[in-house]
Amino acid sequence: MEDLNKEELPVTEEEAGFQVDDDQKAEWCIRKIQEAKKEMMDWIDFYVAQTDKVKDKCERRIQFFEYKLMQYFGSVPHKQTKTQESYQLPSGKLVLKKQAPDFERDDELILAWLKANDEDQYVKTKETIDWSELKKTLTIVGEQVAGETGEIIPGITVTERPDKFVVEVK
Repeated sequence: MEDLNKEELPVTEEEAGFQVDDDQKAEWCIRKIQEAKKEMMDWIDFYVAQTDKVKDKCERRIQFFEYKLMQYFGSVPHKQTKTQESYQLPSGKLVLKKQAPDFERDDELILAWLKANDEDQYVKTKETIDWSELKKTLTIVGEQVAGETGEIIPGITVTERPDKFVVEVK
């Protein structure tokens, strides 16, 4: 809040002298915050709806022209490679990319099969830190941390952060 410049706040002279010195005024401020958030969300919803309409219209036009170009692509001789077919035009390139197949996997079944057939070279073992449990045992020492034994643990740097004031609105 200290970062706010008084010139940036949209207040009248009457509001500039306003002080919150009791619960009623604090409640009034929270209601004003609620109103401002609602107004902001209403405008966001409006512009998102407008953007969605324009986006939908443009995407339909793009699909139409892509369909027409795909039909044309099929009627002209084009360059073929192992992974794609292409046709060069002065202002662009028409490309038909060959897609690799999708694989739906059940990793548990595959893993069981690999283990049963001595195919361990295809099985990964991953070690990770249980950070939530380790963190409970740490003691902050300046910008470092010490474990239960008091020994500094390498690889962890502590950066203190300033407190943050938040107004929670229901």
